[in-house]
Amino acid sequence: MATINFDITTLFQQAFGIGRGKPYDGSQAKEQSFAKVEGYEAPASDDEEGTEFVNMRDVLRASTPTGQAIFMPVSLGGLLLPNEPTLVITGQKRIVKTALAGSTRKGSVKELISVDDYSVTIRGIALNYESTRVFPEDMVKDINDLYLRNESLEVKSALTNLLGIYYLVIERVTFPEMVGIQNAQAYELQCVSDEDFDLEIE
Repeated sequence: MATINFDITTLFQQAFGIGRGKPYDGSQAKEQSFAKVEGYEAPASDDEEGTEFVNMRDVLRASTPTGQAIFMPVSLGGLLLPNEPTLVITGQKRIVKTALAGSTRKGSVKELISVDDYSVTIRGIALNYESTRVFPEDMVKDINDLYLRNESLEVKSALTNLLGIYYLVIERVTFPEMVGIQNAQAYELQCVSDEDFDLEIE
């Protein structure tokens, strides 16, 4: 059975109320350059290694069943998440602010207490490309199985690895309603970053 083309942007808008950019055009990748941006230098040649972001993206090279190249694939717990999910990454510091009584100085004194874990929200669409009437139950089950695993999950994507995020713990999973659509199911994973460490007992 031939694959069926779907508008992922429209599905994202319906499920999450947010839009997406245009689909990634892999054929244009070599034409992109930082050479025209002040403060950035482009590689001397096409053969020279690119940035860490580009290298990781190439390692995880993937495409949709219709052949559309994926700009930033995301692998979580060994599962390549379908249809290029979006990532929202938030970092926060714990800072104690102390006002200066009787001082002419404006503002407050800040004392850094700690740096919190990153908060990572992953949103995507599980989609059956072969039928408009069959629910993508295998994909949905795989995603829910990730949530049910009570452990840190290794995450691989160009953006998370660039920020030093290699493990995530899923705190909450959401499957929004998809009114009028039988072959697609949106999903949202709310995660926090975790670190792999060795406990030494003396």
